[in-house]
Amino acid sequence: MSPQPIPPGTTLIVRGGRAVLPDNDWHAPEAVDIAIAGPEIAAIAPSLAAAAGAPIEELDARGHLVLPGFINAHYHSHDVLAKGTLEEVPLESWRLYALPPQYPPRSVEEVRARTLLGGLECLRSGITTIQDMLTLYPFEERHLDAVMQAYEQIGIRVIFSLQYADRVGLETIPPS
Repeated sequence: MSPQPIPPGTTLIVRGGRAVLPDNDWHAPEAVDIAIAGPEIAAIAPSLAAAAGAPIEELDARGHLVLPGFINAHYHSHDVLAKGTLEEVPLESWRLYALPPQYPPRSVEEVRARTLLGGLECLRSGITTIQDMLTLYPFEERHLDAVMQAYEQIGIRVIFSLQYADRVGLETIPPS
């Protein structure tokens, strides 16, 4: 079979990776070439023509499984700097210490940095979309602006909402 032509606007070709496609055997994925044009998949074919003289980056994916970006549907960017700060404790204790009202106040620069760090961790793990349910406590609009600017800068897709509580964390624990 002769190679298919490279679609116009292609900037990256992923060559020879095994891709799980809807109409194929998911237990034995076929090796394909994938053309990327900007943020879009432009073509998936058994073979794409050579990029003769065009400024197209090529990535050799032979022997690898090629997957679409993952989605983290439950993410709290306010927790990024809290990793490793608490030992394993019962839920009741965790609720006392692990919620944003107990965190130290953060500067705009710290809020921006934690958002960029969390976004980078996601991207490096194959996550390209996050649903961030963020608590900003106390709420300051400049912190919200820093978060949104950081997401735009790092280039990760985000579904964003502010998270508010009408009860203190301990009030959400059922009595024993």
